[in-house]
Amino acid sequence: MQQPNTLYHILPADPSHIPQVTAIVNHYILHTTVNYSYRPLPESHYNDILTDNCSRRNLPFFVAIEGSQGDGVDGGNDGKERKVIGFTTVTPWSPSKLGYAYTLEISLYISHTQRGGGIGTALLKKLIEHLENNEYLTFSEGAAASPSLSIESGKQGCGHGIPVKCTQLLALMAVDEDTVLDGKVWRFYEREGFGLMGVMRGVGWKFGKRRDVRMLARDLNVGYVPEMID
Repeated sequence: MQQPNTLYHILPADPSHIPQVTAIVNHYILHTTVNYSYRPLPESHYNDILTDNCSRRNLPFFVAIEGSQGDGVDGGNDGKERKVIGFTTVTPWSPSKLGYAYTLEISLYISHTQRGGGIGTALLKKLIEHLENNEYLTFSEGAAASPSLSIESGKQGCGHGIPVKCTQLLALMAVDEDTVLDGKVWRFYEREGFGLMGVMRGVGWKFGKRRDVRMLARDLNVGYVPEMID
């Protein structure tokens, strides 16, 4: 993997980052089996995730930006737009069912020109730190009709869901034919506390072959006991 020698910093995503976020993912869609989509995603896909996560659910969406903190459009004065070189976010697992409200699935991508050098590790640590210290809203099974249970987030359009914390963070990892790369990605997750839950054989199909997927998971908020919801 190429070792990036540029500085970077991590900050919450905003709509201006979405075109570059989408371009990063579309490279992997078109050229790899990391993502089992066949066609490039439109920018509206991640715009919708950003809106749902940050404005409605209080879920994290972080980007890694080229350059040190305060450069360019992120607070500096040189007028240069800084490059997005990676991002991470989460999505609810089976969001229609309240019993799964405490499980989230991670999405973590690094620009194919910037893999290595700790960007993924820094993004993942930032994401986990947020999930360990913040509740988010679930709207499962009619929760939007429970205004007394809303998070006092102060965000317009946040809605009235049930505040919960993540207790299980899932990572679905495509099994790569490049065994060296496959091993590096697997070890990356293991270093960050993810354990193997199992392998789903042949659940994917891309580039003319059936593909396997590993399911990895990490416990979060150990000792957290959800309030009983009747």
